[in-house]
Amino acid sequence: MDSHDLAELTTGLASRVNNLAVLTTGDTCRKLLGQQDELAKLAMVAIVKDLDAESTAYEDAIAALNAATKILGDADKKIANVSKAIELVDKAISAAGKALAA
Repeated sequence: MDSHDLAELTTGLASRVNNLAVLTTGDTCRKLLGQQDELAKLAMVAIVKDLDAESTAYEDAIAALNAATKILGDADKKIANVSKAIELVDKAISAAGKALAA
């Protein structure tokens, strides 16, 4: 694992969140689009920041991003549990934010 993994996983998750957002409406859609925006901002910070890939915060962020990406699965398929996806994406955003703040 290197310090680019955080940027790549964050960008990938942002794309999957966007794909899910277009399948939803109302508050759920707005929440997902907000998450996509946050992930895109975090990805840009991750690209330019020198990160310690060995830190606990970094490893936690990678695990959270992978968990959120896994529940979203194939970006072209509608998932059954949108609320769980939103919860895991929130955790991923928080963990990535902590890793970037370190």
